[in-house]
Amino acid sequence: MRNLFLRFFLSFWAATVLVLIVTVLTTLWLANQRLERDRDRQDQLAREASVVLAQSGVAGLRAWIIEQQQSIHPARLYLLDQSGHDILGRPVPEFLQASLGRRPFPRPADGHRSASELRLLSQLVSPTNETFALSLLSFRGGPLGIFGSPATPIVALVITSLVGTVVCFLLARFLSAPIHELRAATHAIAAGDLGVRVGTTLGERRDEIAMLALDFDAMSERLRVLLESRQQLLRDISHELRSPLARLQLALGLARRPDADLARELDRIERETQRLDELIGEIMSLCRLDDPARQLEAEPVTLDELLEGLCDAVAVEAEAAGVRVDRRCPPELAIRGDRELLYRALENVVRNAIRFSPRGGLVTVSAEAADSGVVVRIADQGPGVPAELLGRIFEPFFRVGSARDRDSGGNGIGLAITARVMGLHGGRVSARNRESGGLLVELRLPHEPPRRDPAAGGP
Repeated sequence: MRNLFLRFFLSFWAATVLVLIVTVLTTLWLANQRLERDRDRQDQLAREASVVLAQSGVAGLRAWIIEQQQSIHPARLYLLDQSGHDILGRPVPEFLQASLGRRPFPRPADGHRSASELRLLSQLVSPTNETFALSLLSFRGGPLGIFGSPATPIVALVITSLVGTVVCFLLARFLSAPIHELRAATHAIAAGDLGVRVGTTLGERRDEIAMLALDFDAMSERLRVLLESRQQLLRDISHELRSPLARLQLALGLARRPDADLARELDRIERETQRLDELIGEIMSLCRLDDPARQLEAEPVTLDELLEGLCDAVAVEAEAAGVRVDRRCPPELAIRGDRELLYRALENVVRNAIRFSPRGGLVTVSAEAADSGVVVRIADQGPGVPAELLGRIFEPFFRVGSARDRDSGGNGIGLAITARVMGLHGGRVSARNRESGGLLVELRLPHEPPRRDPAAGGP
């Protein structure tokens, strides 16, 4: 079953029906046992009545019936003569007279007793050849017959308790088994085992607990990926920091030589220090963007104005590289977002496009309205990116080139910052190779960034 409510609902009614069936069967069995006891009792009374009749006659039999009636109450003992009258003068039930052939059997609605209450008639013969009929009536009371027995509520209570206990045990086991699995898996994850999975242990279950197990497995996998990416990030940071530090140490060693050109070595130290400072700044920016408590300073942003300022800022760099930057954006196009972060995200892509464009190349920066937002496209005429690596260029410290120096294309953090900024604004960034050559990067942004609860965590 795919729904726990349906399972509980069917279990409840199955238990109810089972209680009713078992109660009826048990009550019928008890009634049959009671009937057998009544027959044995009547046979015993008939033998005793025969002895009394033979020894004391009808008068003694009357006294004996009165004495027995007190001991068998609320059952009633009748002794009928040949005319169908009770020798004690009591009213005789119609169905009892009918059993003697004195009148027809009444319909069930006409009498206060059901035909199932008719007991055997025992025949007695006096010394004077008078014939009497002895009958023991044990009235159950109520229109439900056997269900009017005092034992019926007790039987129903016992059966309800037993069936309820069994059903509750099965349901509790059904629910607790996967919960124990989830609890054990949670402890394993807390102990550092991120490879534990529980979805495969639930068999063919398709209910809410199974869905929870699948979500748990997805969470475990996500945690594993995040932890591995963090570890890789730490390794990359260590490597990136070690490279300029090594060059600094080399420059210091050269500066200590007696014949060293101090001015040149000091300039080298200054450049490496500046590179190290830029790298640390990029790493800090990336860490701040990953802070779950970070709030966007959302404000109206006119894209044409933002792109104009960006293109002016990179004009000197583009001119030095021999690259032309072309901007195309409608003047009225605007969104809400963090102006500083959006500028930083676009700047990283534009500077990256300028860096990889050949001399005399063109970098096109365009923006236009799209479904429920805007799309900004930045295209260059560089060598592009191998298709199998397009999805990885937005990862921290990933670079297409095999060398890990700045000549291979920066420190590998700029595009990762762009991807983080897009995520904070509820947008996305993607890249693809152009048919005419070069790389095209698309940044899609909604008109309004999503609202985030700091307590919820994550961008």
